[in-house]
Amino acid sequence: MASSGKVILVTGASRGIGLTISETLARAGHRVFGTSRKPPQNPIKGFEMVPLDLQDDESVRSCAAAVVQRAGRIDVLVNNAGFDLFGALEETSLAEFAEQVDTNFMGAVRMTKSVLPLMRAQGGGRIVNIGSLGGRIGLPMNCAYAASKFALEGFSEALRMELLPLNIYVSVIVPGGVATDTLDISIRTVRTPMDIYTARRTALVSGIRDEGKKSAVKPADVARAVQLAIGAHAPPLSFTVGGQAKWVPRMKALFPQALFENVMRRQFP
Repeated sequence: MASSGKVILVTGASRGIGLTISETLARAGHRVFGTSRKPPQNPIKGFEMVPLDLQDDESVRSCAAAVVQRAGRIDVLVNNAGFDLFGALEETSLAEFAEQVDTNFMGAVRMTKSVLPLMRAQGGGRIVNIGSLGGRIGLPMNCAYAASKFALEGFSEALRMELLPLNIYVSVIVPGGVATDTLDISIRTVRTPMDIYTARRTALVSGIRDEGKKSAVKPADVARAVQLAIGAHAPPLSFTVGGQAKWVPRMKALFPQALFENVMRRQFP
């Protein structure tokens, strides 16, 4: 697949990492369509926006159809939209848990199903899923998010094997903490907190936000990894972004479980 001139659909493109990915790909010569639930009234320079509610099957179908109507094809899908819910399982309602999984995981499944018939008919394509270190390392007070991102990893690996004979490559971009201006929006907490968990949850969320703001990994680094996944002749399954995303899973793999847990508990008491 050539590295320029592709029709690319990016979910969650109105701000943060998705916006940077869309702008970067548009500057590289691709025709980019971004999505959000309510596209801004003022057009975003460099790419087009289409409405999308990832939790609505008809909205997903309409989004894909709108891109095909305007551009005639979809060469690349970047599943980026999502958020990060913090809360102990006991204080997380089933509705909140389901919303987290539905947005972060099932949204990617819906979008992928909507573009696969077209990519198959075209003779190839790329599915790029924006994963997370949280899909390889489970944090306390973050089990709904971990469930959604661990699921995305397994889904991507299995789907890749399924689609390789069709010349459709699936890749996962795995960053650690990313310094964005949307951390206060993308990180959410449960709506009905319990006192017994409040101190731990509050300290954890505060630490995650502070670490994110100070992170050396920027949205542009994630965008460059997406470019690699799109431009490579035969891209690998996984692209890690930043040192944290590389060495923490290695520690998990190499350390005895008890030692790794002790290290993590010191970091996330």
